[in-house]
Amino acid sequence: MTSTARRRSVALALVAVLGTASTSACSMLDQPPTPDGAVQALADGLATADLTAVPLSGASPADATAFVQKVYKGMGKNRPGVTVTKVTQAEGAETATATLVTQWDVSKSPKDWRYQTNVPLTLVDGRWRVTWSPALVAPELKRDEVLSLVTKWPKRADIVAADGAPLMTEREVAVVGIDKTRVTGAAVKDSATKLAKVLGIDAGGYAGRVAAAGAQAFVPALTLRTTDPTLTKNTTAIDAIKGASRLPRMMVLGPSRTWAAPILGSVGEATAEQIQKSKGTLEAGDEVGQSGLELRYDEQLRGAPGLAIQALTKGADGSTTDKRELYAELSTDGTPLRLTLDQAAQTAAEKALAGQTKQPTALVAVRVSTGEVVAAAIGPAANGAPLALAGRKAPGSTFKLASSLALVRKGASADTKVPCTDTLTVNGRKFGNYSHYPKDKLGDITLATALAFSCNTAFISQYQKVSQQDLISAAHSLGIGESLDLPWTGFLGSVPDTKDVVEHAASFIGQGRVEASPLAMAVATASVMRGQTVRPRLIADEPRLPAPDVPLQPKEAEVLRTEMRAVVKEGSGRVLQQVGVEFAKTGTAEFGTDNPPKTHAWMVAGRGDLAIAAYNEIGPSGTTDAAPFIISFLKDYDAP
Repeated sequence: MTSTARRRSVALALVAVLGTASTSACSMLDQPPTPDGAVQALADGLATADLTAVPLSGASPADATAFVQKVYKGMGKNRPGVTVTKVTQAEGAETATATLVTQWDVSKSPKDWRYQTNVPLTLVDGRWRVTWSPALVAPELKRDEVLSLVTKWPKRADIVAADGAPLMTEREVAVVGIDKTRVTGAAVKDSATKLAKVLGIDAGGYAGRVAAAGAQAFVPALTLRTTDPTLTKNTTAIDAIKGASRLPRMMVLGPSRTWAAPILGSVGEATAEQIQKSKGTLEAGDEVGQSGLELRYDEQLRGAPGLAIQALTKGADGSTTDKRELYAELSTDGTPLRLTLDQAAQTAAEKALAGQTKQPTALVAVRVSTGEVVAAAIGPAANGAPLALAGRKAPGSTFKLASSLALVRKGASADTKVPCTDTLTVNGRKFGNYSHYPKDKLGDITLATALAFSCNTAFISQYQKVSQQDLISAAHSLGIGESLDLPWTGFLGSVPDTKDVVEHAASFIGQGRVEASPLAMAVATASVMRGQTVRPRLIADEPRLPAPDVPLQPKEAEVLRTEMRAVVKEGSGRVLQQVGVEFAKTGTAEFGTDNPPKTHAWMVAGRGDLAIAAYNEIGPSGTTDAAPFIISFLKDYDAP
């Protein structure tokens, strides 16, 4: 073949090939597009609230995006997962239908809000377009509707007494304040000032808050129980003030403003910190525990919230004119918290301290047979501090119960003689007895007499026979000083592990760095009475606390009971005979830098199945400044 013929042959072959390729390309261009891309763009757009890339008919992508973003606003940060499950198109048809499944994970439950929507599509000018409708976003959604996720909390469970009677429960209150829609101009300040004076609050401060509030505001001044004398005695005066209002409301409250308040705690609107820590469980306006047991057992008491997703119809002014429920999850009720507190005992304890307005006071009563705390009260001057269960105060001579036990473990009995002198010097530190110690009880006296009349030097004289570790162990055996994991706010005392001789000597009489709460001393008294270590209980169903490494033995306790009987029969606790007390011990403990120093006053006592500890922040004698609380308590409380 010549070169010319060869070139002609290659050219014809190329023409043939190009002709075949051209025919294939025309075939591909003639094939219509599928609706799959448009459907997937819609699914992605609904999941992100951005439909700007979705080919639509009936609305612009920008308008559809604005609508979806408005609809989703009430769902917070929640966004759905949207999946294309099916696309149906008849052969050669210019319409199609797609099926989407939308799933919202709106709670911690395994359930989700899940629904299916049908999407109509039309082929327009060779391009598939989604026929826009609000119903593509949520079932039967209309143009004037938006979604709203509403949390539904169950009624908060009560904290109840030992007999099941409600302690912390919903009670009716009145929120008293100025409604600025009912008073205007110069009259606003006048009304606010008048109301503040009637309620006994700062008039200038309240008037300033009212003035700063908006014209449509209601400005609360005080929230009062409907039984509060401030309200009942001034209802007519309040109603006579222009713009003053009393709004009814239910609040979780205790039996009274002071009744076991540091223990029970309070309930109020969730703080910003609580909302943040809840990781989406709490929202602004939710009611949660703020202190005490209401805070510690908040999750148990409030239960688990349910929820509802609603389609809200909005009016021109943005107000809701109608709503319908699209999905709901039921709430789970909280579980009541049952305490060991006895209502009659607590009331009697509070009454015994009601007049103590000058210095902090406290009284705790423990059931000997069970360790149940039946009363734990504070006086008005304690200002709501958890002094009864968690106070940290030097117990003074009431700690001699532990010192006596340590001596018993070294072989002493109630009749063992110990030297009681006016003073005793240990390593340069001079110790003495209280100022009115009876002179006829000096000299070599029995251990029982030393406890009955509270001779400091008699106990301190044994500092070389009894080590600090012996004192610590004895205290633990009585329930004092161990670091136990209490399921409520409490303090069981502490005894320092010290090598300092002076501090060791001071520990014998409950001073130095020895600390205890009224609860701890009531527990120690209960342990002596029962003849074995008692553990306190405040929550009826709480786990039992472990026994100490060296439990109290019955024979040891019998010696201590003999000594405590002597306190009532002949010593500093004789004043308690009138209310049938069998066991007692007084105590004072120096504190502060005054000269002479001030003293805390203590008294512990036992009658029947009750062990009681009373405390007065300042007082020269447990007999005169703590025992009266116990007398009042036992006169009012008829223990079962």
